[in-house]
Amino acid sequence: MAAAIANPGLSSWAAFTERARLKAGETVLVNGATGMAGQLAVQIAKHLGASKVIATGRNLDTLRALAGVGADVTIQLTEDGDALARSFMAQFAEGIDVVIDYLWGSSAERLLIAAAKAGAGAVPIRFVQVGSVSAQEITLPSAVLRASAIELMGSGIGSVALDRLISITGEVLRAAASKGFRIAVDPVPLSEVGQAWSKSDSASRTVLTIDAEGA
Repeated sequence: MAAAIANPGLSSWAAFTERARLKAGETVLVNGATGMAGQLAVQIAKHLGASKVIATGRNLDTLRALAGVGADVTIQLTEDGDALARSFMAQFAEGIDVVIDYLWGSSAERLLIAAAKAGAGAVPIRFVQVGSVSAQEITLPSAVLRASAIELMGSGIGSVALDRLISITGEVLRAAASKGFRIAVDPVPLSEVGQAWSKSDSASRTVLTIDAEGA
């Protein structure tokens, strides 16, 4: 579990603590919460003091499961752009402080536009870009940034110092041990690394293992 959690857990922990500077009592939206890193982001947000966590994703079963580990609101990412925009608008109208985005692409565009249209006023929304599962690029109207208090930033190697990332990994593992963070793990013998290499990590995190004899 430690091997599985270290890297994906680091992504949100660094985004929350080093970039967004999450404060206890704030509201967080995790865009792409049904992936391995996103599932941990929901749990970590609650651990770090978020009072409300909104989780978005395509997999409805995983979204339902996230309600049991910290998600207060879930939004399924559908192809109906208008309906999705309304769902986002409703949440921004109630107040969102931090967005952690693992997807980029169309859902990130709709989130940023909804945040601006919701009229958040002078209260900054810290939008932290962490991954690009959906797309490498977005189209963003310039008025979105002019007409809102959105703070758009990234998190990862380059935006967070390497020594801090190493230190944060320790923080993630200590919290995982004490708080019981969990994701699905698929242990695979090292002898089967060829087959494991091509497996998708979307449903579980693959961890290579060796037997007692080191084979």
